[in-house]
Amino acid sequence: MKYLAVLIFIFSAKICVAQKVIITGNVKDSETHVPLSFATITTENGDNTITDRNGDFSLNANNGLSSIEISYIGYQSKIIAVDNQEHLNILLDKSIEALNEVVLEQHNFAQTIIKNAIAKKKNNNPDDALNTYSFNSYSKLIITANPDSINGAIDSIFKVKRKGLKFKKVDSTSYELKRQLRKSHLYITEKVSNFAYSKEKEKRETILGTKMAGFKKPIYEILTLEMQSFSFYKDRYKVFGTEFISPLGSKALSTYNYMLIDTIAEQNRKGYMVHYFPKKNKEQIALEGVLYIDTKSFAVQKIISQLNATIDVQAVQDYKYFPENDIWFPTSNKLIVGKGQNDNVVTLFGKLRIATSSKMEDSTFVGTNPDDITKHIYLTSEINNFDIALNKPVTIERRGTAIELLDAAPKRDEEFWNQYRKAPITQKEEETYKAVDSLVDARNFEKKISFIRKVMVGYVSTKYIDFDYKSLLKFNRYEGFRIGMSAVTNNTFSRKYKLHAYGAYGTKDKDFKYGFGAESRLDKYDDTRIGINYKDDLVETGSLTFITDGRAFYLFEPRLFNLSQFQKVKDISTYLTHDFTPKLSSKFQLSHQDVKPTYDYTYTNDGKTYTTYQSSFITASFQWNPFNKYMQTNEGKVIIDNKYPQFTIQASQALRNIFDSDLSFSKIALRARHEIQPLNKGKTTFLFIGGISFGDLPIMELYNASPNQPDGEKIMNRFSVAGRDSFETMYFNEFFSDRYAILQAKHFFKRFNITQKFRPELVLISRFAIGNVSEKQQHEGIEFSSLENGYLESGLEINKILKGFGLNFMYRYGAYHLPNFEDNVSFKFTYYFSLGF
Repeated sequence: MKYLAVLIFIFSAKICVAQKVIITGNVKDSETHVPLSFATITTENGDNTITDRNGDFSLNANNGLSSIEISYIGYQSKIIAVDNQEHLNILLDKSIEALNEVVLEQHNFAQTIIKNAIAKKKNNNPDDALNTYSFNSYSKLIITANPDSINGAIDSIFKVKRKGLKFKKVDSTSYELKRQLRKSHLYITEKVSNFAYSKEKEKRETILGTKMAGFKKPIYEILTLEMQSFSFYKDRYKVFGTEFISPLGSKALSTYNYMLIDTIAEQNRKGYMVHYFPKKNKEQIALEGVLYIDTKSFAVQKIISQLNATIDVQAVQDYKYFPENDIWFPTSNKLIVGKGQNDNVVTLFGKLRIATSSKMEDSTFVGTNPDDITKHIYLTSEINNFDIALNKPVTIERRGTAIELLDAAPKRDEEFWNQYRKAPITQKEEETYKAVDSLVDARNFEKKISFIRKVMVGYVSTKYIDFDYKSLLKFNRYEGFRIGMSAVTNNTFSRKYKLHAYGAYGTKDKDFKYGFGAESRLDKYDDTRIGINYKDDLVETGSLTFITDGRAFYLFEPRLFNLSQFQKVKDISTYLTHDFTPKLSSKFQLSHQDVKPTYDYTYTNDGKTYTTYQSSFITASFQWNPFNKYMQTNEGKVIIDNKYPQFTIQASQALRNIFDSDLSFSKIALRARHEIQPLNKGKTTFLFIGGISFGDLPIMELYNASPNQPDGEKIMNRFSVAGRDSFETMYFNEFFSDRYAILQAKHFFKRFNITQKFRPELVLISRFAIGNVSEKQQHEGIEFSSLENGYLESGLEINKILKGFGLNFMYRYGAYHLPNFEDNVSFKFTYYFSLGF
């Protein structure tokens, strides 16, 4: 869902660089005619550029150029007269020395340079070398094309038939696009931010202004996209939203080859130009480009990065030297993205997989216009940092918020924008805002995108109320089909107050369940809310719920299908939520419950027997996500980067004789999640859950270990839906504990690219549970065991075989292995809903 808005925003992933320049050229070896990648082109006024991996370059000759100098390690430099030529084909001669010897020497020297640069990262990385810094930043993103490069002929589309071609329609897309591009670009967005950093409170971006063509309300996903990393000194470097191993990272020397290609002066300080490129079989996790390394401090002076796949990406990051701090600081970024010339698959934003477009073309249709307009469209993103202050006092409130969006940011006038724009907005850019605004308004795109966003998390939105469509129909073995409706008021109704209610009816138990509540937000920055809830519903016996968990959306809940043991609960509760920091949230809840099991059961305690009971208890729950990143908006906290590990701890205390409470008990539970995901490989996830309870504990207050094996003598009789974190071979109601611990490990292999559409995913799974129960004799009417000897199961999943469906195979072994082999085996299907991201 996070990148759905990005797709709508960009309109198409099939984009290409087609920049109009005045002078272009190509540099090759004079003997072999092999292109010379990253040769240096220097103008007579001292400006310079380099060739790309194909030996091509371009120069802006608006100021008038008479000559340029071309240099390359191992070759003789050459001065070429321009003479108003639009394209230059340049051949360089090898130096007198043997080129192989020069190449080897420069390779070894480049390795030494990079080793020094890595060793001195802490001295050169602004986040390590500086105590504080701040700066303002202006960014502009444009999607456009050169209209002169487009064949604007009106196309006739034909369907390919056995007997020939059949006319289908007239397509004027190229004609209309070319006409539009003479007046405006395809899209434009601008942003102004203030960045502040301190070692104690990390970095904070405050968005002062944002302007998105067509949208009155900013799209948060676009605002949080990181087109290019701020620092090249981290182990991973991000380009166009996707991470790669950095050429100066801890794994750089095993990932990249390095070659010294030239020396150059940047701001009167000499620098080495080092060509870096991935070693064999490292192409999917590495970039190619040039590092400009200061000869004295071994700091980065400039970076050029390229990605050549089904899309081409070129990123340039410039630095400025501050002598008083002896540091190079990033001052600008430029990114150009276009349609690629090869079939290498690339994954963008960590999710969006872009395959070769030739494999996607429909060969059953042909047209009279051979021009593919997608190859002319390209995206440019420019960021300029200014008002840079180093080691000066900064103020950062509320540690843990990575981005803060000011309420006034989307409402800024032209006077504000003119203060921060590097150059005045052009007529064509101004027309782009008008054209896109008109188009979005006419087709109601903003409301449609808002509607889609709600649908993707399970809601159908109306003006004031959102209806939860995932509650319409569910199934379990006790209720049968559970038919229901759930609704909650949205921000149009009120940003401060929220009302919600639901109702459901079971076709098997013939009973109606319902709940309702109200909530008031006291402080949006600390997410302080107070609320009250009432429900009359079913709760799974032995289940553990962390009250700080947010709403999780699944098309269906796998374990729910097989559940058969519930208790009826009438619950009234009041709660208070508060974020101590954005990364540490809490919820405090006071509840009173009437509990009645739906099965024959008696609990004996202190000479009294209970078939039903009442309990009053207070619960405190804390969620700590130390590495997550959040954005603060006028609607509250928005997660922008979900990182691991994550921790949840919860404690409950029931008090006897408070509001007629029958029991007194204490419960403490802990959950920890972690995920390890190397670049371009699979991932490994870990889950730990533990709980301990003391006091008066009927079976409804014990813990189960999330079993998911229904009854059935044969394997296929138990064929059902596998859960995500449940014990698939553990039978329902087989084990209950008053203290227990669960450990799960999963390894997700990288998906197998068997065909373009058939890309299954193999997952290896192991689970372990251990526990115990005291005073087992207190529980009458139901038989269960403890987990004191340790429970083990292992197996695998093959997911996403067909439209999100897959298969799960698990085997039970160890102390609780059953005599009959079939009883230890679980065979089920899996389903992971996916939009192809």
